[in-house]
Amino acid sequence: MPHHATYAVPNEQLDVVVIDDSKTMQGIIRSMLNAMKVRRIRLFDSTEAALHAMLNEPPNLIICEWRAGLVSGHQLLHMVRARFMEPLCYVPVIILTATPTRAIIDKAMSAGANLIVVKPISPAVLQERIAWLQRDQRELVLGPRGSFEIAGVRESMLAQRERAAAVRKAAATKPVRKPEDAPPPPVVQEAPSNGNMAADQWQAFLRTKEQLERKAGLKPDDAAPVEKPAAKPAWPALRRG
Repeated sequence: MPHHATYAVPNEQLDVVVIDDSKTMQGIIRSMLNAMKVRRIRLFDSTEAALHAMLNEPPNLIICEWRAGLVSGHQLLHMVRARFMEPLCYVPVIILTATPTRAIIDKAMSAGANLIVVKPISPAVLQERIAWLQRDQRELVLGPRGSFEIAGVRESMLAQRERAAAVRKAAATKPVRKPEDAPPPPVVQEAPSNGNMAADQWQAFLRTKEQLERKAGLKPDDAAPVEKPAAKPAWPALRRG
């Protein structure tokens, strides 16, 4: 089966169609492609206008926004990859999207997209993606629905879905700890009675206070004799004359 239309084609011979409903994005991509010295660049606001032009002159590469125009990028892929669209069915498609969800990626790859690039896009990324397509030797094969698809993509996506299903099944069947297997609650020791604890603290405080007073000389020691003060002499009795 044939390779896609970008394989082994140098930049100087590339004819690229850009489909985006944003004029700003069109200008950005055109500047990047001009810097890569692409031979021809065609800009379109909608997939309807681009499809009519591509039927007359098939390009080497299509760069399409996922939600451009009334006909989405997903619908464009289905139309382009149809067998009766030959030779347009051999043109590779790069899908641009600002919301790369798993659902969008699966739909785009299943419909025949070659690459998905997340917006905003940089010149280095665009150049690397186009260079990768120029080296991509995967062939286009006729799928069960009568449209062309990239060889090996269907099998790869099926394997990914099976792995994801196995992971979900393993997570759903994970054993749950039973209540009887739960560790016993920690034993909390009862604190002593507030009344007893307060009395013990008061006695300790009095003992400490008494020791400090003795050291400071504020209270005499119980063992030392206590000296009594000397008695004062009584006043002499007054004699009567």
